[in-house]
Amino acid sequence: MAHPFPFRLRVLITVSALVALSLGGGCKKIQADRELTAAEKQANAAIEKYSAASAEANAAHQAVLQSFEQANHASDLTLYKQALREKVLPAMGAFVERLQKMPTGTPELKRIHGELLESYQQARGEIEAFERDLQGVDGLARFGDIRSRLQTGVRNYREALAAYYAANKRQLKLDARAETAAPAAVTEATSASTTVQ
Repeated sequence: MAHPFPFRLRVLITVSALVALSLGGGCKKIQADRELTAAEKQANAAIEKYSAASAEANAAHQAVLQSFEQANHASDLTLYKQALREKVLPAMGAFVERLQKMPTGTPELKRIHGELLESYQQARGEIEAFERDLQGVDGLARFGDIRSRLQTGVRNYREALAAYYAANKRQLKLDARAETAAPAAVTEATSASTTVQ
């Protein structure tokens, strides 16, 4: 029985099918490349906006550091508690508000920034309770635990943010002023300032 298609036609149909299959795979690769490029563009735009907004956050953070320094110069426990209540807590509240307004732009950056925000919100709540419950100088040691948790949160944030920037071929540059501005006393604050290069 003769084949319904002549040999040449069968070869042409086979070659056409192979070409169609390879082009179909090529289209998928092109689509994946377009999506990757779109994701990279989105990440880089998010990094640019996040870094640009960090200047205002840095200023709010500097106010937190200055408020801690003022509290550290208090001459007695009553004045220290007053400085925490009237200077430190409002400055931390303003900094947390500024962090809440930071543009994140991608789910990953939102997650990373969210951890920093959570660390400062927790620290602010803990400092408020610390000030309220502080009755004597022996209670000052409790601040070390608050500071340690905040420092851990900030360190984790910086590492995650640096990795995110690096994955998007950007370099994270930490604000050198914030690195040196933290007072050395018991109520030392922790920096979260960032810029991008």
